[in-house]
Amino acid sequence: MSIESTEVPWSKLAKQIIASRIDNEIAKSERFQTGLSHFVVSVETSGGSEYVIRIATPERKSELVDGLLWHKRLDDLGVPLPTIYDSGEIDGFHFALYERLPGDDLENVYSSLGANSKKEIAASVAWIQERVAALDKEYFNQYPAWPDVITGILDRSEEAIKAADDTVQKYFDTAHEMTTRYMSYLTAVEPLAFLYDLNIRNVIILDGRMSGVIDVDEIWFGDPLLAVGRGKALLLAMQQETDYIDYWCDYLKLSAETLLMVDLYALLYCVRFMATSRQKLNGNYNIQTDPENMAILKTAADGIIGKLS
Repeated sequence: MSIESTEVPWSKLAKQIIASRIDNEIAKSERFQTGLSHFVVSVETSGGSEYVIRIATPERKSELVDGLLWHKRLDDLGVPLPTIYDSGEIDGFHFALYERLPGDDLENVYSSLGANSKKEIAASVAWIQERVAALDKEYFNQYPAWPDVITGILDRSEEAIKAADDTVQKYFDTAHEMTTRYMSYLTAVEPLAFLYDLNIRNVIILDGRMSGVIDVDEIWFGDPLLAVGRGKALLLAMQQETDYIDYWCDYLKLSAETLLMVDLYALLYCVRFMATSRQKLNGNYNIQTDPENMAILKTAADGIIGKLS
C-alpha cells in the first residue's frame, strides 16, 4: 500500500520540525482544509510565533522540491512571498517551513472589501502575473500547444460529467463548441508563464491590502488570462460580484475580443466545477465541489454562454 493512501502523521511531524528547527514547542496546530498535493499545517509556538509547514509524502517529494525552486526564482523577480526558513526531510517526509503571512485569503474576505481595495488588489495581482511572465522560456522548453491544454481541461471532465448529472452534458457540449469557435485566438496565443491558481486564491489580504501571495508551485505556460477566467468562475460560484475581475481586465487594457476569452475560460471552469461535484478534498466539499452549488454554476454558465453566442 502506498504511504500516500495512509494517514500522514502531520501533527507529530510538525512538532518535530518546530522543535529541531525553531527550538520551540507548538502551542497550537491545525491542518488547512485545502492542499491537493501536500499536507499544509498552520502552527503557533509557545512563544507566539506563527509558521506554515508543508509536508509531502514520498511520492510527491519532487513536487515540493520543484516548488521551492519556483519560490526562489519568483522571489528574485520581486514577487512578495513568505520567507522560507528551512526545508529538508524528517522521518522520510520532505517538508518546507514558511513564514505565515499576516492576514487572510482573498476569497474569505472578498465580500467585506470595498471597490478601492478590490481595484488595488487586482492591480497587485496583475503586476505579479506580469513578473511571472518574465521567467525565462528556457524553463519551459517542453510544453503542450495551448489549444491542446484548453481542450484537455474539458476532456478530463467528460467521464465525470456523465456520472455527475445528465443535464450537465449540454454545458460540456456548448463549451466544446465555443472552444472550437475561438480556436483562431487559442492557436495564436504567445505562451507566457503564469501562476495558474493566483486569482482570488492564494492572495493574502490584511486590512484591505495585499500582504503577499502563497502556493506558487503550479506555474503554467500559455495564456495568463486563464487565471483571470478561473477567478471569475470562482466568484460566480460564490455568488459574488465580479468587479474585481473587471478591475483586473481594466489594468490589462483588454480589447473587447480578448474580454470574451476571459469569459470562455470562465465557462470552461464552470463546466469543470460541475464535473467535480460531490468530490471531497481532505474530507470536505469546497466551492467547486459542493453539490448544492450545481444550480448556481448552471446559472453562471448560462450567463456566460449568452455573452459568447
